[in-house]
Formats: sequence, structure tokens, C-alpha cells
Amino acid sequence: MKILIINASPRKNGNSAFISDALAEKYADECEVINLNQLEIKPCTACRSCKANNSLCVINDDISTQVYSKLLSADKIVLISPNIMGFISSLAKILTDRFYCLKTSDRKTKFEENKKMFFILTQGAADRNHGEMAVSWAKKFFEQYGLKTFAMVIPNCSYDNHDGVKIKLDEIKMNVSMF
Repeated sequence: MKILIINASPRKNGNSAFISDALAEKYADECEVINLNQLEIKPCTACRSCKANNSLCVINDDISTQVYSKLLSADKIVLISPNIMGFISSLAKILTDRFYCLKTSDRKTKFEENKKMFFILTQGAADRNHGEMAVSWAKKFFEQYGLKTFAMVIPNCSYDNHDGVKIKLDEIKMNVSMF
């Protein structure tokens, strides 16, 4: 099984990176990690070239040259984002906006059947409901691409303090394995 782990945190040593590193260690032989903060990425320009040509995005950046092929070939995708103002990070938003080309012009997904998306939202707030809007959106968004989606909020992850994540790390690993 090929697992693609995408860390969408702007912070190099934040909680999303901590989870990403722990999962990469557990799945070392079957995974690849992408840290979006290390890539040159650009937002969607809504040019619709991908629909007109039924192709992938024409923007020349690391999403086009590195990420799309890995997204499409992975069996399971793990997207980890911090909760920023009740939603996903700007890096995660740019990536998901660029999913637009991952449907054909007749609105069929380019993902193969049985692909899985595991969405993890880290947040400083103790109340899991603070991330509910992002989780609800993620489930609906990824399922429209035919991705079987599981999402979880990891509370008590303030800034670079990893104590909240450490408490949940075994649960995260178990859920990723079982999903």
C-alpha cells in the first residue's frame, strides 16, 4: 500500500509536522511525505485550461510537477493541517483549490476507485467542535472526488507544544492503519 502524507502546516516544527514525522516513521517502507511549506506552489487562477483540455493543471509549479502524480498513485492520502481561524491552513486551501483539475470535463474523478483520504486537523482549542466546520467541509469536498474520507480533530495542540499530539498519537496511528 502506498501512503502519501501531506503536511499542510506553515510551521516547520508544529504539531502537524510532528504527526507527519511520526506517521512517516511508522509507515517508512510504504509512504512518502510532502511538506507543502517547502514547495513552490501557486493558487488556482480559474483559467479552466484543465477543463478545456481535459488535463491536469497548466500552472508550472511543484503541485503540477510533483504532487499530482503522487496524489493519483497513492492508495491512501493523509492530509494534516492546523486549524487556522476555524478552517484549514492557506497551504491546504491552495492544494485543495488545485484539485479542480482532478475531475474530467464531464465531472468524473481522476482518482481510481477505493482511494482513501485521512484528514487530520490539529488545533489549539480544547473543544473539538471548534474544528467541526473544517471537518464537515473536508468530508464533503474529498468525497466528491470519490475518496473515502475519514477525518479527526486533534485538540490541545497549541503552537509548538506537542503534549496534546503525544496523547493522541497512538489513536492517530491506529485509525490510519484501520481506515
